[in-house]
Amino acid sequence: MGEPSQTSQIPLNHILDTISNAVFLMNKKKEFFCLNTSAHYLISGSAGYNSHEKAGDFLSKLGVDHAIAEGEEKSATALLGDLTYQVTVIPMASKGHPDRVVVLVEDVSQAGELSRQFEACQRETSLLKYILETAYDGLVVTDSNGRITMMSNAYKGFLGVTDQDVVGKHITDVVENTRLHIVAKTGVAEINDIQRIQGNHMVASRIPYTVDGKLAGVVGKVIFQDVDELGEINKKLETMEKELNRYRNEISKLHQARYCMDVIFTRNARMEALKNHARVIAQSDSNVLVLGESGTGKELFAHAIHQESTRSFQPFIRVNCAAIPENLLESELFGHEKGAFTGASSTKLGKFELANNGTIFLDEIGDMPLQMQAKILRVLQEGEVEHIGASRPKRVDVRVIAATNKNLSEMVEKKTFREDLLYRLNVFTLTIPPLKRRREDIELIAGHAICALNRKMKRGVKGVSPKASCLLQAYSWPGNIRELKNVVERAYHIMEGEELIQPWHLPHVLRGGNLNASQEPLKYILENMERKVITERLILHSGNKTKTAADLGISRVALHKKLEKYSMK
Repeated sequence: MGEPSQTSQIPLNHILDTISNAVFLMNKKKEFFCLNTSAHYLISGSAGYNSHEKAGDFLSKLGVDHAIAEGEEKSATALLGDLTYQVTVIPMASKGHPDRVVVLVEDVSQAGELSRQFEACQRETSLLKYILETAYDGLVVTDSNGRITMMSNAYKGFLGVTDQDVVGKHITDVVENTRLHIVAKTGVAEINDIQRIQGNHMVASRIPYTVDGKLAGVVGKVIFQDVDELGEINKKLETMEKELNRYRNEISKLHQARYCMDVIFTRNARMEALKNHARVIAQSDSNVLVLGESGTGKELFAHAIHQESTRSFQPFIRVNCAAIPENLLESELFGHEKGAFTGASSTKLGKFELANNGTIFLDEIGDMPLQMQAKILRVLQEGEVEHIGASRPKRVDVRVIAATNKNLSEMVEKKTFREDLLYRLNVFTLTIPPLKRRREDIELIAGHAICALNRKMKRGVKGVSPKASCLLQAYSWPGNIRELKNVVERAYHIMEGEELIQPWHLPHVLRGGNLNASQEPLKYILENMERKVITERLILHSGNKTKTAADLGISRVALHKKLEKYSMK
């Protein structure tokens, strides 16, 4: 291969090395005189000594051998693997070298990709602009600082603005009650929110978008109808909101706890400790099992625990498991779908669904059938209920308070109550003592019962006489507080103007015991006997003093003196 002299090569190389394109200077036989630095790196990755040898093969692959041999001027695009090259062949005949040519090669792969991306971006921008111009809903786009970059024609028309009024302005200066600038900071989408614009309710969605992994702005969408229709829709929405709030209030009143800890009256130390323990229990969400004889006030404790809990503003649903027929119990507790069985004309919500987020009180749970116990256990374990006839369960969040007067441990041994259900229920256990174990409360409870009756009947009964109180204290009260209140109510209604409940106002069962007077002087024995006879005759004649005096063979005046003597007036 012939080479130029050293004197002429140096300035030529300096000139060619400043060109970013690859330059190949050769004759028509592909004998190279010069390759600039870009050419060396293009064909071999370095300025190596074997670059001339590789140069011929490289140009052949670009398909320019014929143009070089003929000395033709040619410019074309050539593909080589995944790369695209722009190749230009320039004959040097005009320069006095008819046998020489210059080949310029440029890698245009990246430029082509950028060009295609630019064209795609232009198409997407045109499409976005078309969507914004034709969309019926209100669309607006902001940057990450909350400044408007685009707004649909429909939204501009609704607001009565133009592009000049909104583009570049902060969203809060254009749209009232907006949250787009907040979403631009938080990056958290807000879907189907109610937004009030120009006195009307709109359904607004705000969706952040990112570019290269960074929050770039927010797209806002507002759904509105024709302005004339919008007013009517807004009025209907406000009416529905009022109706909904009214129904919520009615349901809340229907399903709320009526009693608090303060209505559990006691002077008994054990009961006071029990109330304090119940207040602590109320602060948790754990299940509670309330044990005690019938009439001891188990339901009062259930109400009070709900009232003291964080669920106090949520529903309190009461279910008497013993009062609902077994064939209806599942439907009552879990609900049913329309057509699930004969008579199921509509879908019905069960008690557990009604108690969602609140408390359900399962009274007399010891009377629940085994089959239903298994379903209750699933609710406690999985937090799910399933309608009769439904294909999938529903999630519920319910606190369970159960109560019974039965010995559940004995029932577990007899296989009539599930052991696993018992474990689930008695996370906390309250055992209410019977009234006979808290006799100091008898007079207190009787007094509160009389006060309640006075408020209802507009009367002024002052309380229970000492003699009647002794009878109340001596009785065993198998029916507990419920029986005591019934006795007081009966006595209250058969009184004839008296200020105090007297022994003869009480049922015969409370007066059946004999007085123990074996150690008393004769005087007191006779007085006690006389008092007992007078009491029995008064009860026999329903407190009628005229008939009682005639039956005893004494005057009415004498009877009044005896009643006064024995504090029975």
